[in-house]
Amino acid sequence: MTVCSPIKDLSTINNIKQLFASKNMTRELLLFELAINTGLNLKDLLALKVKDVKNKHYIVNDGKTFPINDYFRNAIARFVKKRNPDDFLFQGRIHKPIDRTAIFHSFRAICDELALPESISVASWRKTFAYHHYLKYKDLSYLQWLFNQTSVILTLKFIGVEENMNLRFREGVGL
Repeated sequence: MTVCSPIKDLSTINNIKQLFASKNMTRELLLFELAINTGLNLKDLLALKVKDVKNKHYIVNDGKTFPINDYFRNAIARFVKKRNPDDFLFQGRIHKPIDRTAIFHSFRAICDELALPESISVASWRKTFAYHHYLKYKDLSYLQWLFNQTSVILTLKFIGVEENMNLRFREGVGL
């Protein structure tokens, strides 16, 4: 069994987005973008209804708040233009959320077309968010809280970062 890893390379992320767009897979593209930009897991994203996100500034899930920026508000508005508030955001054919297996298969097809390794999968999406959030903010406590992890070491392993925390701040505080 292959352990999933985050998508660390921004050009790979952009290639995935472009391929989704070129195949007119708008639903899958929005799902991918929301996942890698919020850290929400697939199960929670698939449970979202139009009313949960349309004209909102935040997605609220399990007492945690995930911001929706202008880009996503506009993308969501276009995506749900003629949809009912009680429709699932990522709806399949029978007024239920799209099947998780279908998402796994469509994303694997995209990865195969881009010759990405087996370690890149739908399970990589949250790790991708976490990895890039960590690079930008170096905020392990937020990620640890977000993913309900019990230690910083687990969080670092989860996001695929090998960092010796003991050597990180050895220059001192300088008071």
